[in-house]
Amino acid sequence: MKHEFRAHPLMVFRLIRPFWFVLVLPLVKGLVQYLISRRVTGVLGLEIAAFLLISAVAGLRCASFRLLCGENSVTVRMGVLFRTCSVIPLSGISSVRAVTGPIDALCRAVTYQINTEAGKRGKTDFSFELSRKDSELVSGWLIGAKTQKKLRFSAVRVAAMAATTSSAVTGMIVAVPIINKAGKLLGLALERMVFDEINHVSEQTKTLFPPIVNAITLLFLLAYGVSFLYLFVKNLRFELLLNPHAIEVRSGLIWRRRAAFRKDSVNVVKIEQTPLMRLFDRYVMKAGVGGYGDTRAETPVIVPSGRRGEIMLQARTLFPGFESHGRPIRAARGKATRRRFLFPSRLYGLLLAFVSAVTALIFPDFGRLILFLFLVGSAVLVYAGYLGVYISRFGRVKLGEACSFRGTKGFRVCEMLCPKEKIGELKITRIAPDRKYGTCNFTVVIRSEAADSLTVRHLPLETVKSEIEKNFGIEWSFDL
Repeated sequence: MKHEFRAHPLMVFRLIRPFWFVLVLPLVKGLVQYLISRRVTGVLGLEIAAFLLISAVAGLRCASFRLLCGENSVTVRMGVLFRTCSVIPLSGISSVRAVTGPIDALCRAVTYQINTEAGKRGKTDFSFELSRKDSELVSGWLIGAKTQKKLRFSAVRVAAMAATTSSAVTGMIVAVPIINKAGKLLGLALERMVFDEINHVSEQTKTLFPPIVNAITLLFLLAYGVSFLYLFVKNLRFELLLNPHAIEVRSGLIWRRRAAFRKDSVNVVKIEQTPLMRLFDRYVMKAGVGGYGDTRAETPVIVPSGRRGEIMLQARTLFPGFESHGRPIRAARGKATRRRFLFPSRLYGLLLAFVSAVTALIFPDFGRLILFLFLVGSAVLVYAGYLGVYISRFGRVKLGEACSFRGTKGFRVCEMLCPKEKIGELKITRIAPDRKYGTCNFTVVIRSEAADSLTVRHLPLETVKSEIEKNFGIEWSFDL
């Protein structure tokens, strides 16, 4: 038996959206000028004709849209002159998402997304508008059983996650397009006005460092504040809806998001801790679902923040098949191993000191700026050394029917849990010191569209080889 669903009329505006700033806004601006001066230009007439043509095509495409849900597959069909028809097996659907913005809420519509592991990374495979009622029916048909348990997380936990995972880079990625588009809409150079104000404030601030350092610091603080506000609002009212076979994540205040995926679509569970999270001894738990989201780095958050014991308990409850009981493989204890973990930080520290000293001698007028950069670089290297010591004690690998890996990714502590069949590649890397000490760097790559990976360093080579042969049946017939 098949169920047929049509697009919500709001999809017409969604199809026009790519032409918004190049066609619709100039048209609105031209109409306003006409109301003021009572004069129609040839450009305005051309814009009106183009707008009507694009609107007619969008209306026809919206009317032609059909979503057919069958027992074993889903069919997405749309088009007038150029018709497309995509058939997706139900087993190939990794996740579905429903996003409700302010306009959607007024029109009782949702932006519905269907993702698979076969599409392009960082891009939604299928996105369209459905009525709220139809979206709930489609989610129930594609994902399955109804909710049996609901978990809510307080705004304090969401704020803790937002404060400890925000970054200035994220804030700039969010704020810069908004400022640019708002400036074009208002006809003002808003970005220039913001930078002028930052420079004015930084020049009034007296510190040991030059005004450019104050300006950069203020810019990063503002970007971090934007990132915090964005993540906090995005994840406010965070809750999980659980059933034996699926998980639905709901979050958001202004834009309400609902993401649902089957548990068998989860490739890996990631328990991460950023530098700020280490300060407060908090972790966040994410699920690696192939094809999820519409950005490259987006992964669904399962638990926004909590202590490690609490996070591990949630992981064992939600994904019992992901818990590893294998033999732990760790780096050897002792001063020699600790020195190896600290070697990169010490080497880069000496290089940083040498480059800073030479640069200060060549450019003495920039001494305060060089001092600031040296202090920032030194702080980063000290934290990298601290992480090296931490992983030398707690880094490890467990192989079995379920596998777990604990190491670092950049400046984050990361632990990955996954079933054996989700592993796509096991890689051993050795350099000259590894041959001396009989060790290796062990890298695991998860079999998914995102290809999550993690490297655990300085593990005993023979132990790693024997555990791989025992659990994966791989014989190492060559020397490393």
